[in-house]
Amino acid sequence: MNQPLIKFIDLDPNVIAAETTLRASASDVYALVANPARHAELDGGTTIRGLNKGSDGEFAEGDTFSQNMVLGIPYTLPMKVTRAEKNSGVTWVHPGKHTWSWDITDNHDGTVTVRETFDARGSVIAGIPVYKIYHLLGSFRANRKNIALSLANLHRIFACN
Repeated sequence: MNQPLIKFIDLDPNVIAAETTLRASASDVYALVANPARHAELDGGTTIRGLNKGSDGEFAEGDTFSQNMVLGIPYTLPMKVTRAEKNSGVTWVHPGKHTWSWDITDNHDGTVTVRETFDARGSVIAGIPVYKIYHLLGSFRANRKNIALSLANLHRIFACN
């Protein structure tokens, strides 16, 4: 695999996406990203402290879960799963309507390509788009770094298997 560990994908100014290729099966990666009880293992931003409410197994479309978080102060963040495609990918939406997605592509050579995406295009509070606020607060810059760290965490997790 002679390619960069993490490759950022330019999609839209209000979307951050990066991907990596690693030696793992699509089913093993899916089992990790589709299990909210394991999200703290992936979290490059180290804000997730653990599952507050929800399944400790794979979730399905329509499921809800909440994570215990810390960003200066502790809080709980509820999310709703909007896509759960077995061994292919998951998406969940935050209360502010931005989404996080994990997409898994089986390369049929013992590797998978995994893309993590933060999409703020749908971020609206009281009918007002808030992606501009995310830019002003530095959320895009922080999320870009955290996505790279999350994908690096994937490599560490699967290097041990």
